Amino acid sequence: MDNQMRREKLYEMLENAEAPLTGVALSKALNVTRQIIVGDVALLRSSGKKIISTARGYQLAGEVPEKGFHQEIHCQSRNMDAAELEAELNVVVDNGGIVRGLTLTHDVYGVIRVPMDLYSRRDVRQYMDRLKEEKGPLIVTITQGRHVLQVETRNDEDMEALGEGLKELGILA
Repeated sequence: MDNQMRREKLYEMLENAEAPLTGVALSKALNVTRQIIVGDVALLRSSGKKIISTARGYQLAGEVPEKGFHQEIHCQSRNMDAAELEAELNVVVDNGGIVRGLTLTHDVYGVIRVPMDLYSRRDVRQYMDRLKEEKGPLIVTITQGRHVLQVETRNDEDMEALGEGLKELGILA
């Protein structure tokens, strides 16, 4: 089986799966290493396929329950630096949440919405890497660190857990 056929088969397996599939399970089924699966998923994502990484494995983004719990969380960054933003985003994804976006309200610029759709630590790392490559200031600096996270979870328990995690970071407004 060539590389393209393997990626097509991988995507087909995700389409037909009733639950997330682990990298190990996919690698065994396709007779390749887990690292090859990671690379294939990255290539499929770059081609526009909506594949997410969860704690239980890979799944298609459309498989996330549509009736999840949505909440706007008002935050106040203390240091307004990249490390604090990364820690904040990781708390959300580590507790089963999805960071749908970030909203800022500025007296001059008005409301600024930043779509994110971060599902995993890998997504957070890639987002932070892109910010670092741009070498510009963090957007939250224009509001002295005040911002609102739009988050989604599968259930109320996950929402409570990520709220507690953000509280421990000391960034809840």
